[in-house]
Amino acid sequence: MKKTLIAMITVAFLAAQGCTMTSTASSYNGLKDFDGNEVTHYNTTNVALHVLFKDPLWGDASFDKTMSDMTSAAKADGHENVRVVQSSKSTLWYLFFPLTLVINPVVSNVAADAHK
Repeated sequence: MKKTLIAMITVAFLAAQGCTMTSTASSYNGLKDFDGNEVTHYNTTNVALHVLFKDPLWGDASFDKTMSDMTSAAKADGHENVRVVQSSKSTLWYLFFPLTLVINPVVSNVAADAHK
């Protein structure tokens, strides 16, 4: 059972490598931000493999790339301003120790509010 679970997690994580996932929410029941603008919330997640905690190997989960992906999605929807609400980056070095000390699974996330 344990080996099956590890295999399923490994396959799912490898399938998502190099992926950028962006979701949006704009249903605020008519509420606006403090400046009176209608807001759309963007949440972008990047999953990648990096080498030695730094260099991208497969995909890129750096904050620069994640921020770029999120702002390009907001710009494509016609938004001109963004306010970052939250960001996080997790290096899963402990996942398959000691292999993942060299090749590191990384997940980064940026959440922001955008308005026109």
